Amino acid sequence: MRFDSNQLGSVEVDEATVITFPQGIPALENCTRFKLFHDITHPLPQVYWLQSLDDPGVTFSLALPDRLGVRLQIELTDEEVAELQLSGPQDAAVLLMLYRPLDAQRESHPALGALQANLCNPLVISLASRRGIQKTGLLIDVLLHTP
Repeated sequence: MRFDSNQLGSVEVDEATVITFPQGIPALENCTRFKLFHDITHPLPQVYWLQSLDDPGVTFSLALPDRLGVRLQIELTDEEVAELQLSGPQDAAVLLMLYRPLDAQRESHPALGALQANLCNPLVISLASRRGIQKTGLLIDVLLHTP
């Protein structure tokens, strides 16, 4: 199917690859169907785009934690495991939402400047069931490693 995204333009969406967030994403509960895009010219993309298929104006920039030098250990409740239909940890993908702080957006062009990652509210997606949740309110322990 063709989908017209405000950010990505007209894109082709294979219905079999749609990711469902049954509860939506906090503050966007009406957006439950998403498609994950990336630059296919790079074998290990730096950035992914999560496009809502319910609202063409909702697109998130995402990154894998390890691409940012971050290692996350997330505990899911039994209810979250059931909602995701996870068979094991190897079936889960964790992605971090990227954003620009509001003050940085005012000082420069919105497409320029440093990005930050939301470490406390990662997305967890089951690769098998293509179901996702946003795990909110994580407490972060920071470990610094020196060479």
